[in-house]
Amino acid sequence: MLFKEITLQTKNADALYDFYKNTLQLNVVKPNTKTISINAGKSTLIFEQTNNADDPFYHFAFNIPSNKTEEALQWLKEKVELFWIEDYKSYIAEFTNWNARSVYFLDTAGNIVELIARFDLHDEVNEIFSPAHIRNVSEIGIVFNAEQFDASVNEMMHQYQLEYFSKQPPLKHFRAIGDDEGLFIVVPEHRNWYPTNIAGGIFPLSVMFENKNKKYCLQLR
Repeated sequence: MLFKEITLQTKNADALYDFYKNTLQLNVVKPNTKTISINAGKSTLIFEQTNNADDPFYHFAFNIPSNKTEEALQWLKEKVELFWIEDYKSYIAEFTNWNARSVYFLDTAGNIVELIARFDLHDEVNEIFSPAHIRNVSEIGIVFNAEQFDASVNEMMHQYQLEYFSKQPPLKHFRAIGDDEGLFIVVPEHRNWYPTNIAGGIFPLSVMFENKNKKYCLQLR
């Protein structure tokens, strides 16, 4: 599954423009005064300015080459404050069952950002890590109302012909849907996003993606 275009909301479009363009050094454009568009390899990540009372934030991840976790970590240390992951006594989370490794940080709007290297993608590179090695948006968090969680997940999977991630059996409060290239990480409202103490909230988003040679657009408002 490939995420082609993800549209999220923010109250801090200007700060995000500066962060992704100048701090993370990605290709960022401003098609208008209320929108920024971030080129992340095969994916485009869009933030739209909102004046709603809520302050939206999300969790998403970028795939990086499977042999570049340590280099990405050193690169990020000069730019952001990374989350120390107590489970692993490290800045790197070792997801053995997923055959993957991750590092986490916050952007300037409070989004929980992850760089993840997945060994089963066999996408090693020889060059020193740079922003050009961000391959795509590989995860986007979806938050549903806790009382309707199971029903909402089932409806989503049926409507978009999705399947659970083969490496992650569904848990009561955590569902991974998709594959190594693209995953919906689905949780109930108020569950903390790993590895933080930040509880997930329900905010609008739109995801255009391809799955099994078909194109879909998932919208939550």
